[in-house]
Formats: sequence, structure tokens, C-alpha cells
Amino acid sequence: MKNSLNSLFKLTLTVFLSSSAMAQLPELGSPSTINGASTTARFFGGASSDNGASFASSFDYDQQIDINVKVQVESSQVNTMGNLYIIITLNNQYLIRVESGGYEVWDVKLANLKAAFPAVTLQTNHTINIVDDVALGPAGVSDTTLRIYLAYDSMAAESEIYYSGTPLSVTINPPLTALEGCAKPFYTAFPIHESSDGVHRYYNFTWQNDPILCANFYGSVPADLKDKIRKTLSFAKGKLGLLAPFNGFIVNLELTQKAEYISDVCDTLAVRNVSKVLCVANAEPVILQHPRAGGGAGESGLHNGGGSELSINSYFEFSQWSNAGHSSEEAAKKYLSDDIAKVGVHEFFHAHQQTLIWYFEEKKQFGIPISLQDDLGSYLNENFEHDKVLYYPHWIEEGAAAFAAYLLMLQYDSTFNARELFLLQLDNARDRIDAGAQVGDIVSLRDYEYQVREELVESENNPSGVARTPRGKFDMGLWAMVYLWNKDSNNLQGIMVDYFKNWGEQENLHPREGWKFAFQKTFNISIDDFYTEFDAFMAKPRAEQVSILKTNEEFIAAIFSPAAP
Repeated sequence: MKNSLNSLFKLTLTVFLSSSAMAQLPELGSPSTINGASTTARFFGGASSDNGASFASSFDYDQQIDINVKVQVESSQVNTMGNLYIIITLNNQYLIRVESGGYEVWDVKLANLKAAFPAVTLQTNHTINIVDDVALGPAGVSDTTLRIYLAYDSMAAESEIYYSGTPLSVTINPPLTALEGCAKPFYTAFPIHESSDGVHRYYNFTWQNDPILCANFYGSVPADLKDKIRKTLSFAKGKLGLLAPFNGFIVNLELTQKAEYISDVCDTLAVRNVSKVLCVANAEPVILQHPRAGGGAGESGLHNGGGSELSINSYFEFSQWSNAGHSSEEAAKKYLSDDIAKVGVHEFFHAHQQTLIWYFEEKKQFGIPISLQDDLGSYLNENFEHDKVLYYPHWIEEGAAAFAAYLLMLQYDSTFNARELFLLQLDNARDRIDAGAQVGDIVSLRDYEYQVREELVESENNPSGVARTPRGKFDMGLWAMVYLWNKDSNNLQGIMVDYFKNWGEQENLHPREGWKFAFQKTFNISIDDFYTEFDAFMAKPRAEQVSILKTNEEFIAAIFSPAAP
């Protein structure tokens, strides 16, 4: 591991500054001295994947990060000569940074302690950039935790060393597909609930303290596409948080081991009261005519977390790049791989949405409405179709997922064509509204709450006599999110996290109508008033509608707080 660290830090640019170039680094606790005296020295450190906008303690294998630390010396020692030390513990071994920039094993004897920066004139603050935009996993450090201690001494206090009693801890996870438990169920049957309050049953799951994120690939998937899918899922996890395990099944539909793929999906994403035999029998065939794109963490399968299926075969259309209007084969690969990664993030967001609605933060438990477990039929009509809202309206489900995918992809890669997609879906919605107006069909966001209503207006049985174009819940829902964010900047937090976070509490207070009350609590407007307001907005001229869409720069700079366990 010593060699791995030395190789790693040869890749980094280590900058030693004598001023506070990095602001607002988290403070490390318990400043101490080796002789036990109190000290006013302070120590700071943080690891970040977004250039210091936020700090975290755990990162994915291939996530690029910065590690910065700061030493603030006692005021009486400013302008005295001293030494700065960096000590790292790794796998029960102590390593010290030496003047050359490399690392040596340390035997924890003070006589053998070497300074990273010897004989410096101490200033009020010394900030050190240890890692600069490096993914530590591929560089040789993964499935482990680095604990970084800072220390210094001064000629003004001989035989004394000042150090951070609490280290900066940075965990680097193993590769997504190498995690134990990937593509495997946690439970063979839904566990017994811990308690109930008459509306919800509450559960503790074995995976709660350490949920894993897995990207499971089947068939031939090009390395560059595989890398992008892994990285965008990791990025989304870092931004949104992860409350439950997630298994993404990414498949080339032309694979030979089709039965193995279906078996793994049915095992891992098993649902309550559905046998594996039945799951396999009802699975869609793994063929090009049945592309896969779906995800979630529904109440019947929550015991095994969330998951998704995603087929990648559209990527191979890059060979027809000139016919598709791309400037080159590489441009086509970029566009198609972006689109597949975007769908992957979209489906991950569905699992994020549903995980949040079940989680009760104060209880640290997952709660499932008894009505969904014992009386699901009451949410269906005689044809087993949803004729009322199940969790929340479809336009919220799909609109928020589309919005989140565009935002996260743009934050991951500033060249992602998010604005083009927003405008395309605005035009689709406008065309649908204009076509409806010609035949007396008044298109409303309310029409996209649940299955039966959607299928009616998109069929020849539409009361107007003319079927609407499909995907209204996506187009209208996406622009409802654009409108909400423009209405109040705080609504971004609601779109990405808080609406779904508020759902469980409101469902407990208002059974079967939690989705309405969560909307009002989150966005400070009733759902009925919002329908009226948004429908009026969709009747405005296009230029006025486009004017509320944030710029790419605003999307990239947007900040929201992730869900926390």
C-alpha cells in the first residue's frame, strides 16, 4: 500500500500555501499536544468531489476528489521556525509524508518522525492541497479509509508537538461491480414489521447502515460506455444520497446468457408474494424489440432495496452517424452515451423518490402504508388498472425524474445538451395543447395523475374524439418542475428531495392523500391551485415560457441538500 500511495501522489499537484486559500474547510476536533497541555491551535480538513462546494467522507472508486487541509498555529508562534507534519493511517499502518512528497512507514516513535515541510516560517494559517482532482481507486487506493492527522511544532515551544486529535477520514469504496452483495437479494421473503400505528407498518432492514450501489453489466458493453454509466450513477448517488441498496442491471439485449440475466433480475429485485418462477415466466423477452428502461423501489420489493433495468443497444447506432445528423462518429458516440447515462440517472432517481417516501427520519425506519400491503385492489379498477393516484401523480414521478436527470447530467458534464432537451419537451407539450384546442380538448396537467386517465386521453376514446400524443406526463411534468423552480428558488430542494421526504409523514396524517398534502407542505400551494396556475402558464407565448428556464450556468451552480439516513 505504501507503493500505491507513492504512485498516487506522484499524480497529484501538492500546493503549500501560507494563507487561507481554502475557505470553510470543516474543523477537525480535539486539538491536542503530546505533553497534554491545552492549545489554541486549530486544524481543518475536507475531501470534496465538487471543488469545495461541499464536503463528504465517502467516495466512489472512480470519483475524482480534492483533499485539502489547514493548520492554524497559536498566535504566539507566528513568524517562528517550525515543521509541518502529515500522518496517514491506512490498514493499521502509519505512514508519514516526507519532504520529497513521498510516503514512508512510520514506527510511531517521535525520534523517527519526519516533517512533510521542514524548517518553515510559521504563518497564521498553512493550507495544503494533498489531492487535486484524482480518482483514488484507479490509482491504487480503494475499499479502505484514509485517516489523515495534521501536526506541527515550533522553536518557541521545544519538545512540544501540536496535532489534530481527530483525523480527517476519507473512505474510498471498491468498484461498483466488485461489492459483495451485488446482483443478489438481501432477503428471500419480506421480513416481519417491527411496529405499526394503524396506518403504517415500520421495518428495520439489515442493509440500512451500509446500503450499496451496484452497476451490473450483462453482455458486451463498450468500456467507455460502461465507464460513463458507472460514473454518472456514482455522481448521482453523491448528490442525492443513498438510503437503500440499488442494483442497476445494464444489458446488451443481444447477449447469449439471457436466462442468467432474467434469473439475476428476478432474484435481486424480488417482490413480495411473487415467486421467482412466476417472475421468470412473466419477464419480457430479452430481445431488441423490447428495450429496457425502468426503475424504482416499490413497497412490495423494498426489502431488497431499489433497482433498475437499462438496455444499451441504441449506442451502436453511432455507426450511422452521418444519417443521424452528427458531425462525426465520435460526436454520435458522445450523444448516444450521454442519452443512455441520462436514462440510467433518471431510473436511479425513481428509486430515490420511492425510497424517500417510505423512510421516516425520526424513527430511522421504513414505513409502508397498510393499505398498500393489504388492500392494493382498492387502488385499481375491475381491469386491474390504476384509477386513482397510487404514490404520487405520474407527472410528478416522471417530471421530477426527467428534471433531476438533466440537472445532474449537466452538473456532471457541462457539455450535456440539457437545454435542447428542455426546449424539445416544451415544444412537444405546446403541440399537444395546440392540437387539443383545435378539437375542443382542453389539456391540463391534472390529466396526468394516474394510469386510467392518461390512457383515456391518449386513446381514440378521448372525449374529444382525437387521441393525444403520448408522453404527456413527461413533457408537462418536466415543465411543471421548471415552473416550480422559477416560482421559488427554494423549490429546487423540494423537487430533488423534500417533496418525497415529506410524503410519509403526510400520508400518515392523511391516508391515501399524503401526496396532496406533501405538495402543499413542500411548495406552499395547494395542488388544485397549482393546476390552475400552471395550465395558465402553458397557454402563454413560447418566448415567455422559455424565459423562465434557467441558464446552463445556473443549473450547474444549483445546490440542494441530499437525503440523509
